[in-house]
Amino acid sequence: MRLALALVYPSILLAACLAGGAPAAEADESAELEKALARVDQVSRTFRSFSARLSQKKYTAVLEEFDTPEKGRFHYAVARDGSVMMRHEIEAPGKRILTIKGDSAVLYQPVVRQAQVYALGKRKNLVEYLGTGLGQSSENLRRKFHIAWKGSASIDGRKCFVLEFKPRDPKAAASVRSITVSFDQTNVTPVRYRIEEPSGDYLLETFSEGKLNTRLPEELFEQKLPRGVEVLKF
Repeated sequence: MRLALALVYPSILLAACLAGGAPAAEADESAELEKALARVDQVSRTFRSFSARLSQKKYTAVLEEFDTPEKGRFHYAVARDGSVMMRHEIEAPGKRILTIKGDSAVLYQPVVRQAQVYALGKRKNLVEYLGTGLGQSSENLRRKFHIAWKGSASIDGRKCFVLEFKPRDPKAAASVRSITVSFDQTNVTPVRYRIEEPSGDYLLETFSEGKLNTRLPEELFEQKLPRGVEVLKF
């Protein structure tokens, strides 16, 4: 879009730049970012949990197409000790459950009767990447990410403001290029996540029927595996 304008209106763009148009735009974006993060702070002070229905699909850059959409539920909460708990459950077309609590993550796939158990260790903080903007202060977010204002959007009839988060940690950036979050303007909860990999592949998650600060039992974030399930530990 900017290239097209530059070809058609070079003198106008040049005049705007010489007049300080670009710095003014940057100032506006900075002001919008600060207002958005102030709202995130306001919600984070009383945050306990977030639950919603989810639909997700993965885009593969090489193929230039999305895979089969999946539907399920998402639960995210802060435990008494301040640690993050998460349950990401795909219900259709197949079933897959990822739970995170304490120092372990469990991925259970009923179809193949297999569970993968991961000791998080130093990767524990990366769990918060899966719920970026949920219950985290702007100070905490700035410490972990470069944050940019990306304007406004309408998703399924909901007005949103959009922020882009790029990991500061080089190891994290090797796996996640950016996390773009569309926040509901009303209650500042995520409506959509776009998690992009360095390859250009990305996961698009959209939430509906979101509920903030409902009571979620800690048992929800634990999986009692059926007898006979193969358990792989990593």
